[in-house]
Amino acid sequence: RDVVRASSSRARASCFRPEIHRHFILPLSRPEERKGCWVFPRQITAASDWLADLWAERGRLKGKVKLIAWGMKDIAFREKELNQWARHFPTARVVRYSDAGHFLAEEKSVELMEELSGLQG
Repeated sequence: RDVVRASSSRARASCFRPEIHRHFILPLSRPEERKGCWVFPRQITAASDWLADLWAERGRLKGKVKLIAWGMKDIAFREKELNQWARHFPTARVVRYSDAGHFLAEEKSVELMEELSGLQG
């Protein structure tokens, strides 16, 4: 339980509605249920070549409508990464949420849906 409490405090639990917060905490109530969270970051690093291949294909998005929605309080992906994306996709609409972090779809669901709807015309 200590690991769950520590990770949930980093996720700024107060920004979530109680039912959303429970969604993240309950599945990780026992140590054996946390294995995926422990392995996942290593798997991302192990997939570096694949991720580099995907990034090399970013030119295929030319001419497509793009939205870059970014939580400025994200501890994993910071403004440096946002600037890289914005530099590579200069026609993208960039929306910064100063009061949101990594879980943008949960933290800013209404605002994000409005932005997405606006892209469709």
